[in-house]
Amino acid sequence: MDGFEGFMRTATGHAPHPYQARLAAEGLPELLTAPTGAGKSVAGVLPWLYRRLIAAPESTPRRLVYVLPQHSLPDQLHERIGQWLGRLGCADKVGLYPITDGGWRRHPERTAILVGTHDLLLSRALMRGFGDATVMAPVSYALLHTDTQWVFDEMDLLGPALPTTVELQRLRDEVGTPSPTSTMWMSSDASLPTVARITRLDVDPAYYVDGLVGALTAAHVPGTQTIAVLNTVERARALYVALREAGRDVLLIHPGFRAADRRRLLSELGETGHDRIVVSAQALEAGIDVSSRTLLTELASLSSIVQRAGRCNRYGEHPEGGDLLWCEPPTGGDPDVARWLLAADRPPVRPDTPPRQELRLHDLLELFDTAELFDTAEPDTDVSRWICDAADLTMMVAWRNGKPSDEEPGPGRNELCQVPLADLRQRDQAWVRDRLDGHWRPAVAGDFQPGATVLLEAEHGGYLPDEGWAPQSRTPVTVLAVPPNTQTFACAKWVSLDQHLMETEEEARLLLDALPGLPAEQREAVARAARYHDLGKCHEVFQEMLRAGGGDFPDGLLAKSRAPYNTGRSRRPHFRHELVSALILPDGQPLINYLVAAHHGKVRMTVRPAGEEAPLLMGVRNGDRTPPIELSTGERFPAQSLQTDLFTIGPWTERAKTLLDDLGPFRLAYLETLVRVADWRSSARHDGPVSPDDGEPGRAVGDDSRPPGQGIGGQDEIQHGKWLS
Repeated sequence: MDGFEGFMRTATGHAPHPYQARLAAEGLPELLTAPTGAGKSVAGVLPWLYRRLIAAPESTPRRLVYVLPQHSLPDQLHERIGQWLGRLGCADKVGLYPITDGGWRRHPERTAILVGTHDLLLSRALMRGFGDATVMAPVSYALLHTDTQWVFDEMDLLGPALPTTVELQRLRDEVGTPSPTSTMWMSSDASLPTVARITRLDVDPAYYVDGLVGALTAAHVPGTQTIAVLNTVERARALYVALREAGRDVLLIHPGFRAADRRRLLSELGETGHDRIVVSAQALEAGIDVSSRTLLTELASLSSIVQRAGRCNRYGEHPEGGDLLWCEPPTGGDPDVARWLLAADRPPVRPDTPPRQELRLHDLLELFDTAELFDTAEPDTDVSRWICDAADLTMMVAWRNGKPSDEEPGPGRNELCQVPLADLRQRDQAWVRDRLDGHWRPAVAGDFQPGATVLLEAEHGGYLPDEGWAPQSRTPVTVLAVPPNTQTFACAKWVSLDQHLMETEEEARLLLDALPGLPAEQREAVARAARYHDLGKCHEVFQEMLRAGGGDFPDGLLAKSRAPYNTGRSRRPHFRHELVSALILPDGQPLINYLVAAHHGKVRMTVRPAGEEAPLLMGVRNGDRTPPIELSTGERFPAQSLQTDLFTIGPWTERAKTLLDDLGPFRLAYLETLVRVADWRSSARHDGPVSPDDGEPGRAVGDDSRPPGQGIGGQDEIQHGKWLS
C-alpha cells in the first residue's frame, strides 16, 4: 500500500478526500465538520485504524468507540466496517463488536472497534449500562474510559447527551486515566442539498395519514425509491399499513425490530433499483448510506432535517434533481425551522443547544458505587437524564411461551426488541429475573426502568415481523428462544483451589505484559489480587456446593467442579465467596483486598445484606470458620473466624472511598477489570463442550468467573448467582 491513499483504496475502492488524509497524518481532532454525504463514517474509522496499525500505533488508542445517535440502526455501519477490515486483511487482528456483544470485554489488550448508539454506550460509561448485566457494569466502564478513541457521529442529534460527552472527556483529563482517551465530535454542515427542489405540503391533521398517502402517491416517480421520514414510530407504522393497503411496495424501518428482522430489512434497503416507498422513524438520520429520488420529512429539529435531506439524491444519481417535501406533523413543529425552510436564502447555521443538567465529578463518584443495582427496590440513581429526553427512554423485551421457568435462561441478543418505556409501564404478563435470587417473577412498577429487560408472554402478541414492535397486535409472537438441548460449554474437569489461583496469577501477569503503562505497585497489586481472589472458596458452604452434584471428586480444596456435577446450588443462596476472600486476607494491603473483593462486581464500595438474609451478610455469618490454606507459593493462611463487622459498620466503605479518591474512578475500575479478565481466562482453560445428556449444562461451577457470552441481556443474566454459559 502507498500510505493512507493505498490503505483507503484497498478498504473502500476510493481515494481519500483531502480532509480524510489529513486526519490520517495528524490524528483525529476534537471537532470535525463536513457536509452530509462527504464520508464522515470513513473519516471516523479508517484514519484511526491506519494510525493504530501502521503510522502511530504507540500513540493511538487501541479501542475505537463509534457512536451513533440513539434512534439509529448501527447494523449497516457495522457491516461496512467489517468489509473494510476484510479487504485490508486485518479482520483477525482487529476485533469488531456491536456494543451489545459482551465479547469485547474479554480482550482488553486487543485493537478493537465498538459500534453502538449513544444511549447504550453512554449509560455504560456512567456504570449503569442500559441492557447490560449489572455485574458487568465496572468492566464496561473501565474499558470505555481507558485507551479509547470516542467518535460521536452527528453530535447535534445527541440531545442531553452532548454536554455529557463533553463533561466526561473533561473529567477524564482532570482525574486521569490509565492510558489516554480522546473524543472526536462530528457534525454536518447545516445546509440543504442543492440537488433537490424543496416543497411544503399542507396536510389536514384530521386526515393526516390519508393525506400523506395521497401526497406520496402523487410525488413518487415510478422506477425510483421514495423515502418518508416521520418523527414517531406510531405514525410511521400507521403510514406503512396505509400504503400497503393502497397496494404500494413499501418497507418499514425503525429501531423496534428483533435482530434477524432488522438485518433482513436493512438488506432489502441496501438493494438498489427498487420502485418502492421506504417509511422510517428517525432511523435513517445517521449511520445509513441510502438515497432516494423523492424524500418526505415531517418538520423536526434543524439537525434532523439536514440529515434527512442528505438522503435525497444523495449521490447526484438523478441529473434532473430530487424532490424534498416537508410538512408539519399533527403535533406541530418548530416555527423557526419552518421559516428557515421557507426562506429563499438559507445560510448555514448551528442549531441552538438548550440548557441541560450537566454531569459533575461528584455525580461520577456516586455512580461508582453499584450496590443499589442489586437491591430489589427501584434504583436510586437514574442516569437517563444525562443521556436522552424522557420521550426517548426505552427498554428491551423478548417473548416466551407462558411463564418462564427458573431454569430458563435470559434472552439472547437475537430475541431482544427495543421498545419505548412508555409503552410498557402498565404492561401485564411481563416477567423479570430477580436481581437477588435469580428466579423469574412478575414485573412490578419499579422494574420498568430505562435499559431494563423483561420477558412477555408470546400468546398476547405485541410484535409483527414486518412492523416490529406493535403493542396493539394480538397475533401470537414467534418465540426465538435457544432450544433447551443446545450444546453449551462448562468446566470439563475438577480444578483444585491452588491450581486455579496460580493459573489466574499467571494470566494476570501475561495480561499486564500486554498492557504496559501501569506503575509497578499497581501491576503487583493486580497480580497478587489474582493469586488470592478465590481464597474464600475454602469456606465449607462453597466446598459443599462443589461436591453436591456427586461425581468422583478429589480430596482437598476445590475451586471448580466438573460438569455435569456442577449444579451451582448453595444452601446459603446469597453466599459470596469473594467476601470471604477479603476477610481472610490480612489488613495493610487495602488495594489488594479491594481488588479481591470486587472481582465479581458485587462486593465493591458498599456491602449490604441480600434481601431478608440478615444477620448474614451475602451468605456469610459473623464467626464462620475457614480451614487453613497452603498455596504452592509457600504462603499459609491459618484457620480463622470471620468477622463481618469490617463490612457492616463502615471501615470497608471508608477504605474503598480512600482508594477511589487516591486513584480516581477510571484507574480503580481498570485494576478491577484486569483481575476479572485474568479470572475469566484461567477458568476458560478448563472449559469444554457439554452435551445436554450430561445433566445440567452451562453452570459455571458455582461462580460467575467465566466471561459472559451475550452482552445485552441474555446470557449475561445470573441464575442462582451463577453465569450460564
